[in-house]
Amino acid sequence: MGQLSNLTRERIENLRRWMAERQFGAAVVPSNDPHGSEYVAEHWMCRAWLTGFDGSAGTAVVTMRDAALWTDSRYWLQAEGQLRDTGITLMREGEDGVPTPQEWLHEELAENGQAQYFVWENPELVAAGEVPCPAGVASEEDAPLCDEDAFDAIWTNRPPLPDAPICVHPERFAGRSVQEKLCDIQSALGGDAQGCALMLSDLADIAWTLNLRGGDIPFNPVFYAYLALQFPERRGILFVDEKKLTPEVRQHLRENDIDVLPYANWAEAKRRIVCREWLLPYGTSKRVAHVFSREAAVRFINSPLPLLKALKNDVEQAGFRRAMERDGVAMVRLLMRLEKDEYVKSQTELGVATDLEKLRSMGENYRGLSFETISAYGAHGAIVHYEPTPATDVPLRAESFLLLDSGAQYADGTTDITRTIPLGALSEEERTVYTLVLKGHIELAALRFPEKAYGLELDLAARRAMWREGYDFGHGTGHGVGSYLCVHEGPQQIRKNLRDCTQVPFVPGMTITDEPGIYVTGRFGVRIENLLLVVRDQETDFGRFCRFETLTLCPIDLRPVRMEMLTDEEARWLNDYHAEVFSRLAPLLNEDERAWLKAKTQAIIR
Repeated sequence: MGQLSNLTRERIENLRRWMAERQFGAAVVPSNDPHGSEYVAEHWMCRAWLTGFDGSAGTAVVTMRDAALWTDSRYWLQAEGQLRDTGITLMREGEDGVPTPQEWLHEELAENGQAQYFVWENPELVAAGEVPCPAGVASEEDAPLCDEDAFDAIWTNRPPLPDAPICVHPERFAGRSVQEKLCDIQSALGGDAQGCALMLSDLADIAWTLNLRGGDIPFNPVFYAYLALQFPERRGILFVDEKKLTPEVRQHLRENDIDVLPYANWAEAKRRIVCREWLLPYGTSKRVAHVFSREAAVRFINSPLPLLKALKNDVEQAGFRRAMERDGVAMVRLLMRLEKDEYVKSQTELGVATDLEKLRSMGENYRGLSFETISAYGAHGAIVHYEPTPATDVPLRAESFLLLDSGAQYADGTTDITRTIPLGALSEEERTVYTLVLKGHIELAALRFPEKAYGLELDLAARRAMWREGYDFGHGTGHGVGSYLCVHEGPQQIRKNLRDCTQVPFVPGMTITDEPGIYVTGRFGVRIENLLLVVRDQETDFGRFCRFETLTLCPIDLRPVRMEMLTDEEARWLNDYHAEVFSRLAPLLNEDERAWLKAKTQAIIR
């Protein structure tokens, strides 16, 4: 740890020297890339390289004397360890009394006697309209011109931009052609589409629109590109590294009237496309917004793409169901191993994650993991997004829980599942917590609700039982999942926080995870997660109602359950779910596996 913390201090000092040469009083370093991606290519992992904290979410702020890092509750324990002795203060985002980066920066620089100061930020990595500091800071017009990326100067051997090949995502998996999707976008834009051009920078939006997939970012089958679309002509220009394009992809683009130019030449769109107005989705980078607004009429809009992606068509829904069967087979085979003492005694967290990946890779249409597997034993399970590394990996023992959160990318669907597995004797609190989490999971999965209810309203179902006993969790209860796209997909979420994503109406065709959890710091964690699909339920005098179809197919371990805490309704839901799991998976298993699954899905007798 000492060597790593010294390296972090050295890198921060190098950044400060770079700042001083250009008269910057502070630097803001976010976690994203120019496209606002959640996961990013190594080239854009500037915050992780600078601070040593490698969680996927966080913002670092560096002044000439101080440094701080903000991250949410998922990563507090991880960040606490990785930032130790680095001189960087951990700011627990969302806790009472914790200042925002803007507030902290203003206070820090004011204390240093800097009434006016300039803040460096890479305009490629900041969404237009975001301000790094409050009123009173030197205006953007007065700031020294700096088109440089500090990390090009201080990060020796910075990884280059990736160049993974792009492939066509066949219509038999996508369900709709490119031209149909362009019509959908035009329809969603309405009058805004007439004589306008839309500049897309979100990588998942681009991949979905063009029925293409790539491999530039770990776990997400997307590629670095910009896409300019012209309406009503429904043609466009894809700005991408042409080395990535196979002959099949080039033909696919030609057939859909999509020209190709180099990735770095995205500003050429202004000259190549004549339109009365450019439409830029909120979230577009400050750099793109600045370049377009200099010579063209620009208007920011709420992009219609996230909602169009979120509404899975019939082909995509069928693909999810098939992918879940193959994924369920892999999970069953791993869970069988975890019930054998000799396997448990010979394994570590990383070993289990590796074995599960191998089992999944045997499935048809497997394309890779959908995120880094969380294989968290015992106290590591209390770290919400813990990922085992060679430095943190621990052996399993025949006691406590193994929390296993994992998922895969298949050409016909994306999976995300969590099971908490007892490896031996459990304490009464472990059994109680497990049962409370299970009750919350069931109550949400069994919910019937008015069409267009918000995620903020649905969240209570997952927390009601645990709140009654004084437990809670800090992360969201559910997120959308892409169709062979990003495992975290908006715009809808289920969580207790008032945010834009929790005020998105839920309608048929949306996917959402159901993943309540409870985490007892330093001891254990429990999470149970399935993927759900919103479907129509009934229509009454009071309107249309929806329910959830559970897509994930994998038994839920009943050994830790305190059966006296389950209601009859909850027991019936478990029985119905397990009957469906057995019916769908049994034909895909061998005789021994079927026998094991039959025992694991036996009905609860009340």
